[in-house]
Amino acid sequence: MPAPDACVDWVASALLAAWERQESEGRYRGADEFRALHIDADDALASWRAATLPSSPWPPELAAWFDDWSADWPEADRLGLDAAERLVAALAVGVELEPRLRPLVAALGDDPTQRLPTVALAAEVAGSVGLVPEHVRRACASDGRLAWFDVVRVVPTAGRASGLDAQVVASAWLVGAGDTTATDLPVRWVDGQADRRPEPTLVTTRRAANPPWAATGADHVLHAERVADLAGAAQSALSGEPADLESVGRLSRTALLAGSPLVLAVDTAPATWLCDACDRATRHGSTVVVSTEPGTRWMPPAGWRPVEVEPLDAEGRADRWAASLARHGLVADRGALAGLAVELALPARAIDDAAARAASVAARKRVGVAQLRAAARRTVWRDLTTVARPGPTGAGWDDLVVAPLAHRQLREIAGALGSRARVLDVWGFGGRPGSRGYHLLFAGPPGTGKTLGAAVIAQAAGLELWVVDLARVVDKYLGETEKQLDRVLTAGQASGAMLLFDEADALFGRRGDVREARDRWANVEVAYLLQRIEEHDGVTVLTTNLSHNLDEAFSRRMSQRVDFVVPDAGLRRRLWAMSVPAAAPVAETDALRTVADRFELAGGAIRTAALNAAYAAAAEGADIALGHLVRASVQELTKAGRAPTRDELADLAPLVSARRAIR
Repeated sequence: MPAPDACVDWVASALLAAWERQESEGRYRGADEFRALHIDADDALASWRAATLPSSPWPPELAAWFDDWSADWPEADRLGLDAAERLVAALAVGVELEPRLRPLVAALGDDPTQRLPTVALAAEVAGSVGLVPEHVRRACASDGRLAWFDVVRVVPTAGRASGLDAQVVASAWLVGAGDTTATDLPVRWVDGQADRRPEPTLVTTRRAANPPWAATGADHVLHAERVADLAGAAQSALSGEPADLESVGRLSRTALLAGSPLVLAVDTAPATWLCDACDRATRHGSTVVVSTEPGTRWMPPAGWRPVEVEPLDAEGRADRWAASLARHGLVADRGALAGLAVELALPARAIDDAAARAASVAARKRVGVAQLRAAARRTVWRDLTTVARPGPTGAGWDDLVVAPLAHRQLREIAGALGSRARVLDVWGFGGRPGSRGYHLLFAGPPGTGKTLGAAVIAQAAGLELWVVDLARVVDKYLGETEKQLDRVLTAGQASGAMLLFDEADALFGRRGDVREARDRWANVEVAYLLQRIEEHDGVTVLTTNLSHNLDEAFSRRMSQRVDFVVPDAGLRRRLWAMSVPAAAPVAETDALRTVADRFELAGGAIRTAALNAAYAAAAEGADIALGHLVRASVQELTKAGRAPTRDELADLAPLVSARRAIR
C-alpha cells in the first residue's frame, strides 16, 4: 500500500469532489436534521478541502493525483491490479484508516446507516477521475482479483438485493501494516539451485497466465527447488495442503508478492476443488505447482504441465548432508555421511531439518555420525508419534531369558540387521527385484519375551524401536486403515526405525469367504496390507499369541520366524532370580527355587507375581516368604485360566490363605 497519509488525503478529496458534484447536479439537498445527516460547509470534514482538494475538483487534477500515488504501489503491480481495482482498494482502505470520512460516505449514499463505501459509490468516484464505472463494478466481482487475493471484500448489505449496494471493505492484510506474508498456512521458502537454473520459462503476470504444474517423483522440497529453477526464480513458496479456496488465494498472493512460484504439498491425490482453485490462481497470474509424495496415484487435469523429479539416491543424500551441514558451518567425515545416507533414506527436507537440529546442539565444527543419526531420527519422529510410541530401551542380552534356540535365532537376526548395508549395497543384493525390507514374526504365548526380544535386537543393531498403536491405525471407515498403515511404514522407512506390530493378528488377520459386503472389503484390506508390507524396505516385527489367525500369505513375506515358548524350570529359576531385586528381603533361601519348579509361568507372569508377593509382604510388615510367592503364583495361574487344584498344591496348600483360588 502506498503512503497511508497520501491515500487518505486523496480519498477525502475524491469524496468531497463527489459531494460537490452531487450538489452541482441537484442530487444533494443539504443537511437533513431528521436523518442525522450533517454534512455542510462548516462541518469539520470541510477541512480536507482546504488541505488537499485542488481549486477544481474535476479531472484532470484529481485524476493526475490518483495516477501519481497509485503508480507507486509495488504490491499492486505484482498482483496485477489495474486502475479500477486500485481505486476500489484505495477507497476501502482510506475510509478504514480515517473513520471521520464515514459521515461523508453516509451523506453521499443518502443513508445514515450506510457508513462504508459501496460499489455504487466506488463507481461514482471512478467517474470523477476519468475511469469507466463499469470497470469498477467488474473489479468488485466475486471472481475478480480483489476478492481472490483477499485485498478487498465485497459484503452484501442486508435487505438490499442490488450488488451496487454491497459494501467495499478493506481486508485485514490491506490495512495490516504491510504484512505481505500473512496466510492461513505457514510458508517455507525453498531456494532454487542457482548453479543449474535455466533461462526463465514462466512469466508471473496477469497478462500471461500459465497452466498449473504437477510435480511428482521426489519429496516436496526437491520439487520446490526444481520448480524455482524452471521458473527462473530465486526461491519457491512451499506450503501445506490448503483447506479451502480462500486459502489458495491468500497463498498465491504471498507467492506473487515475493516473485516466487507457489508449491502446494499434498499427501494424497488433490481434490477436484483444489485443482479448480489452481486453475483460477494461474488465470490471475500465479505460478502454481501441486506436489505429491512418491507413490501417489493421480492423473493431473488436461493442460497441466508435468514435472518429473528424481528422488535422492544414496550418493545424492550424502551430498545433501554435506551441503546442509556446510550451510550451518559444520563438517563431517564423508565416509560417515555415505554410511548414514545408506542407513537412513531421508527426503531432502528431513536432511535439512536434521542438519539444523544437529547445528543447534553441536559443540564444535566437526560432528560425528552418532550426532547426525540422533538428529535425523528425532526429525522424523514427528511423523511416527501420530500412530506409534517409542518401545522399551536399555535391554541387553543378559536381560533376555528365552529358550536356547530362540536366543540363537535372535542373535543371528541382530547380526543380519547390522550387516544390511554391506549385503544390500556393497554386495549388490539390494539391486535384485523385490523389497529390501527385513520382516520378522515372533509367535508364542503371552509373557514369553516377544516384545523384549524385539527391544534387545533393536538395541544390538543400533535401531530405534517404535511400537505401532493399533488403536490409531485400525479405523472402521473404508480405506482409513490403509492410509494410517502407509503413513507409519513410510515414516519408519525414512527414519530407519524398527516397527513393532504387537498383537498383529488383529491387523493382519486371515482372509475368509465372502458372505456379505463387509467380508469383501475386509479381504481387500488384508490384501493391501500384505502388499504394503512386502514393498516396505525397512525392518518390521510382528508379534502374535495366535499365529494360526494370521493370513497364510504372511509366512512367505517373513524373513525369519521365531517361536517363543513357556520357559522350563531352569529358565524359570533365572527369571525368578531376576524378578526379585537383591535388596528385597526374602525369608527362605529356597523359596524362589520352589515356586520356579512347581508353577509353569511365563516371564511376564513371573515378574507380576514377584511384585504382588512383595506388596503383600510389605503390607504385613514381614519379609517375602514362600507363602507370599505361592499365593501370587496361584493368582497368575488363575488369571490364565489354569488355577491349580488342592491335589496339585499338595504340601503347599496350607500356605495359600486365599482358599477361593483353589478348586
